[in-house]
Amino acid sequence: MGNGRNPKDFRVLFLYPNIEMRALMPTGLGLLSAVLKQEGFTVDLFDCTFYKNPFGANYPYFHSALRPFRWEERGIRPVETDMFLDFQKKVDEFQPNLIAVSVVENTYTVGLRLVQSLKGRPPVLFGGVFATYAPDKIVREEAVDYVCRGEGEEALLDLCLRLCRGLPVKDTPNLWVKQDGQIYQNPMRQTLDLNSLPYPDFDLFDPQSIYRPMMGKIWRTVGMETQRGCPYTCAYCNSPSNNLAYANDKGGRFYRKKRMDRVHAELKFLKEKYQPELIYFVVDTFLAMGDGEFLELANMYLDFKIPFWMNTRCETITEERAGWLERMNCLRMSMGIEHGNPEYREKVLKRKLSNERMLEAFRAVAGRKYAANGNSIIGMPLETRDLIFDTIEFNRQLPKGVECSGAFIFAPFHGTPLRELAIREGYLDPGTICSLDNPDASTLNMPQLSREEILGLERTFSFYVTMPEPVHPQIRLAEQMSEAGDAQYKNLQVKFREEYLGVGVLDPIDV
Repeated sequence: MGNGRNPKDFRVLFLYPNIEMRALMPTGLGLLSAVLKQEGFTVDLFDCTFYKNPFGANYPYFHSALRPFRWEERGIRPVETDMFLDFQKKVDEFQPNLIAVSVVENTYTVGLRLVQSLKGRPPVLFGGVFATYAPDKIVREEAVDYVCRGEGEEALLDLCLRLCRGLPVKDTPNLWVKQDGQIYQNPMRQTLDLNSLPYPDFDLFDPQSIYRPMMGKIWRTVGMETQRGCPYTCAYCNSPSNNLAYANDKGGRFYRKKRMDRVHAELKFLKEKYQPELIYFVVDTFLAMGDGEFLELANMYLDFKIPFWMNTRCETITEERAGWLERMNCLRMSMGIEHGNPEYREKVLKRKLSNERMLEAFRAVAGRKYAANGNSIIGMPLETRDLIFDTIEFNRQLPKGVECSGAFIFAPFHGTPLRELAIREGYLDPGTICSLDNPDASTLNMPQLSREEILGLERTFSFYVTMPEPVHPQIRLAEQMSEAGDAQYKNLQVKFREEYLGVGVLDPIDV
């Protein structure tokens, strides 16, 4: 346990098992570091972002619409040394009293294997989205001592104070604690006031971690959270499940927003300390607000006008708001289409919105000074090839000036209603974890839509959306995972890049 003395003598090593240069300094870790440092604890980080995937079978990206970029323009290079040996060295040198691992579902296996590889392992805590919805899977691992469900700022601080002072930890709210052969499952504590949090500590990260690619360029980027959670109930997302988890544990309302004066103060801090070229709003639905609140936000942001990215829903876009986003200096925005069939979208995805209302939103943002794109998902439970082509057809109706985006293959993450539907339909083994070392592009096994067909439609989705129908038989061949199919795919990819994107370089991808 702890030494019962000063917090500065208690060392916490954060492990961020993000790999393959999917770069954005996570605000969650920045907040956890700031909270601990505020109380005098010593913290450090082992960040896997710039390591190559050691498991080989990475998720296949076939998004031809993504623009090429060059890390070299900012002097950024991947780490070539062995990730496991480097982690062991970091632990040996830092001598942490606790290792805190922050994971989403597809990085969980990476984090688990890293802590399993350690010799002389200190206590280990897992937290993050996956830990919230699959604590039972994580806690039974021998290498894991604690699992944090829900918000981690107060829970981690509470745990560290108890360990440092030699106090009992088995009743720590938010935590599942493994002790003396038992597992203690504690309820959620009350949700915290976002306005009371310190500003995120991005000093925790390597200086090159501030760079992120977008639209073919590398930007100095910091993430910012203006609200936590989401008011919507989409079945493919696990964010709404936070509302239920906290309600069930009487932990209060999970969906909350920061006051506008706090947002202004935080932006001022980030601008002065990190000189960002791009603000990445880490918010599920950034414009989920009334008109009065939106105008307050828009006028406030005119004090900064730093280019920004945001994600929102079609319901939140009007012609007036679209114009304000230009004045605010928006760089890029994404809106969810997810599916082009309104009946499937409403009944299965729990999104009640007409195709015309979505098109109205895209028409409002088309041709603006900022880039706009729509996101689609394929390979969802109960879906058929014809339903996927409903999504393709909807994308073909998008107005000129909206970027052609590829489609993402559905991932049945824990905490999503669609995962439970997939299990009930027999499409998914309940033990499945969506992992970076899973060789299957789709984890669902559906009789009406094979994994190979889903993968083929993913890689050709942008071609079907943008190319004329006489070319579609050629695209159908490019769907096939064969020598002939791969050759046709490469030919069409060159044509697509040159004629629709105006670029000829095929790699690497933008994100």
